[in-house]
Amino acid sequence: MQRAIWIVTFFIVLAVSYYWVVVDDTRTQRMTQLESSDEELSGDVNSTVEIYDRLEKKWIGTSKHVQTLQEETHAHYAAYDTQMDSIDIVLEEIKFSIDQLEEVLSRKIDRVKDDVSNLEDSFESYKRSNDRTIRQVKQNISTIQDDIAKLNEKVFPPAEEEDKKKK
Repeated sequence: MQRAIWIVTFFIVLAVSYYWVVVDDTRTQRMTQLESSDEELSGDVNSTVEIYDRLEKKWIGTSKHVQTLQEETHAHYAAYDTQMDSIDIVLEEIKFSIDQLEEVLSRKIDRVKDDVSNLEDSFESYKRSNDRTIRQVKQNISTIQDDIAKLNEKVFPPAEEEDKKKK
């Protein structure tokens, strides 16, 4: 049994030696490779992180710029609403003034129409009275002409009658 224990112990020592010399050496080399690989990867990660940081800063700057543009846009909208309200008020005042002016002009036009109608009536009345007067004057003229003709006959008799009177 002691022999078996020695053989088992020999194989265990042999296995530990093999592990220490071969496997541990391979593990150590592998760790060295991993360390150098980690340095390369950390450089890649660092450059990636740096690129990511730059991109993040760029996005932060862009978002601040967009936020500024949004604030300016909102301010422009507020100013636009204010201006539109004041323009609406002014347009309402203009509309009201136009309505008042339309009423005043309608009244004045109606007055002018009435005046023109009265003037037409007056003119027609004057025309009738003038026509009457002209007819009376013509009648008086024809009467006066007849009277003048009679007087001319009495005062200046025709030439044949004078010859008869002289004889």
